[in-house]
Amino acid sequence: TFETNNLSKSKNFLNFVVKNGSKIEYNYQGEIRTGYVKFMGTTRKGDAKFGFVGTNNQGFITTIHTKSGKEAWKTFSGNSKDKTIYPIK
Repeated sequence: TFETNNLSKSKNFLNFVVKNGSKIEYNYQGEIRTGYVKFMGTTRKGDAKFGFVGTNNQGFITTIHTKSGKEAWKTFSGNSKDKTIYPIK
């Protein structure tokens, strides 16, 4: 998990994910929202991890964190076994 009490580090991470990641749509509590996702590498066990920036239904950024591959894929597609990320423009 990405954790910091440093606003500068949070802003740098957010900007990195938004600039270098893929813009996606995802379903959150029955609403389609826009977010950004960036592959960040793997854990020591070889599991994928992603940086994620999520928004509310008005498009304002509400969350910045890392997600495991399984958790990310479930968020992005509703299915933790579907490892496809569908970017939007």
